Amino acid sequence: MAVQKRTVGPARGRKAKQQQHIWLILGGIALFVVVFLGTVALLGRQSSEQAASRASGPVQITNHPVPASAEPNGLAWGPKNAPITVIEYVDYECPSCRYFALNYEQAFVQAFANSGKVRFEIHPTPLHGQGAELAAQGAYCAAEQNKFWPYHDSLFLNQPVHGSGGFSVATINAVATGVGMDGTAFAACLSSGKYEQRVQQDLNMATANGVTGTPTFVVNGKAYNGPQSLDQFRQIFSEVAPNVTFE
Repeated sequence: MAVQKRTVGPARGRKAKQQQHIWLILGGIALFVVVFLGTVALLGRQSSEQAASRASGPVQITNHPVPASAEPNGLAWGPKNAPITVIEYVDYECPSCRYFALNYEQAFVQAFANSGKVRFEIHPTPLHGQGAELAAQGAYCAAEQNKFWPYHDSLFLNQPVHGSGGFSVATINAVATGVGMDGTAFAACLSSGKYEQRVQQDLNMATANGVTGTPTFVVNGKAYNGPQSLDQFRQIFSEVAPNVTFE
């Protein structure tokens, strides 16, 4: 008895290959989803660990020197009659302000603080809520003890993770003590609210200058939004004061 061989027709072969391709595609998608979810989980865990570290660990204190020509008991450096005046409207809970402080500000200070041609003023502008407002009031309390600049730098090192609830009084007081202030005097100054109106004046000035976000830099009356690098400041200075040169 003859045995008939069954053959697979062209249509059935193509269908089998299509099914194989589909399974390969589905497998690739599944692998991508697994890798993606794993990456998200890892980043989330790292973010949580960083938040917990900032929230519960000891405060970090800057090692930056006080800028040359810093105004005694003030929030500024450089001569008042300098041909270029830079006003920074800053919120101590603003992530972009932190980025400028940690990545660009020291280079800016080193380049211009001793030039005699630039005046740099900090105007605390708390837009993020109660913690930011307390940190802003603390800036003036720190200036009373001639400790504004280390306080300013150290606040950014201890900035709460965005959306975590903001600065606590305990953290602000710990920063003040960490930079060498009389902690009792600083805490009394902060709790008294003596600089609440001064901070409101800064906010009013920011509004008058059209400030809607931080950091905003007003250079000889012209506003520039967002963190500015040293090269960007050099370009800005050449535009607003073309006759002023730097070595």
